[in-house]
Amino acid sequence: MKILNQLFRGKGYVDGITIINSEGEILFSAKLNKKLSGSDSELDQVGKNFFEIYEGMSAESSSTIRAMELGVPVYVEHQALKAKDHAPIYITSLSIPIMNANRIVGAIDLSTQENDAEEGGKSSEPIELKSSAVPVSGVDKLHATSSANFKLADIIAVDENMKRAKSYIPIVAGCDLPVLIYGETGTGKEVFAQAIHNVSARRNRPFIAQNCAAIPDTLLESLLFGTARGAFTDAIERKGLFELADGGTLFLDEINSMPLQLQAKLLRVLQDGTFRSLGSKEVKHVNVKIIAATNVSPLTAISEGRLREDIYYRLSMMSISIPPLRQRRKDIASFVKYYVAKYNAVFKKHVEYVSRDLLQAFAAYEWPGNVRELEKMIVYGMSMVSSNCNTLCLKDVEDKFSPSAGQALGELPSLASAEKAAESHGTGGTRERTLPDALAAYERELITGAFRQAGGKIVRAAELLGIPRQTLQRKIKKYQITLD
Repeated sequence: MKILNQLFRGKGYVDGITIINSEGEILFSAKLNKKLSGSDSELDQVGKNFFEIYEGMSAESSSTIRAMELGVPVYVEHQALKAKDHAPIYITSLSIPIMNANRIVGAIDLSTQENDAEEGGKSSEPIELKSSAVPVSGVDKLHATSSANFKLADIIAVDENMKRAKSYIPIVAGCDLPVLIYGETGTGKEVFAQAIHNVSARRNRPFIAQNCAAIPDTLLESLLFGTARGAFTDAIERKGLFELADGGTLFLDEINSMPLQLQAKLLRVLQDGTFRSLGSKEVKHVNVKIIAATNVSPLTAISEGRLREDIYYRLSMMSISIPPLRQRRKDIASFVKYYVAKYNAVFKKHVEYVSRDLLQAFAAYEWPGNVRELEKMIVYGMSMVSSNCNTLCLKDVEDKFSPSAGQALGELPSLASAEKAAESHGTGGTRERTLPDALAAYERELITGAFRQAGGKIVRAAELLGIPRQTLQRKIKKYQITLD
């Protein structure tokens, strides 16, 4: 109890307990602090998906989802929690995975609301608690959710393209110019960002990471730039991430998800290091190295109106492109070796070998989720392999292979059927059909099929399609897809 007392900032008790299953469905909810409940009562929440109740929550930012993915407890401070029709609050959470017969089936989350008087602005990225016992004297280290743990030597690079990307890190770290990192979801953009910070002269200063897609638009501005007292109802003086990162590095992931008007405010910081907190007239100055990342091609994001062109040119003076795992297959065996060693300790297993058929399957797989998917697959395999077995085999992980779109959704609709779908949505005859119209109808058909295959589960549907949940939600809104 003493360590829990310290983990929760000396509060000594929790405000809420939530249990979810591996699909994100709420099995039990007890909210002693009604601000955590949202608009639904505890009984109304049971049976609903965790992401449906809390806006802006994602698999990346949720400590409960991360605990299930990694198979270890995850502790996070200053996590923004916004229930529908409620003002956002900040919580501290400890999420612990639940196992049944060596299989992770859910997680239990203990959370407490942070005191409004406490200074906010810490990163909401979850921190993995190591499998070894954490001494009470080391609890303060767990509070450093903004620390950079990965170094240049931690980056696995056997493939020549990956070696070139890695070799550019000391160059971009040697100056204060902003950096733009492009790579698909799961390629390790934050690992690169942390390595840049640790190579730079700012290594002993703060490193703060924030996923721009994980926070509601209305909350992101105040999180980045802080708030002045009275800026809105119940607003208090609160530092933003830019001030907290002063002298160090601020990593903005998925910057293409940042609202365009907020990108304009970011441009001022990039130009002269100045900004105003929300509701304040005072101009503040910070010395921060900005590393931004995008999970789609920057030029595509510009053409789709999701990234300002002036922001792109300001950020891309120094840029790194991380190739997807399917384009650097030579790295796969090294990643497997690394993750097996890591999760031997977590699961108390003694795996020394990997079967040839598993490595062959990995080599042939397309890896839509990249390195993150590979780690998740190894975690699952290590949880399933027998404790007296020294070899990880294909049978231990084959349930976690994401089928290709065609295999996952049954037979893919042909372009003709896509055109027919487009006609039914009022896009005219085939001769008048533009390529974007046909592709949009085709994409809508795929998404609808994914939901049928996933039984209406949005998280599972996103996995089948090989795209982030946030991207799927945007497409659902774009195509006005009904999830009934």
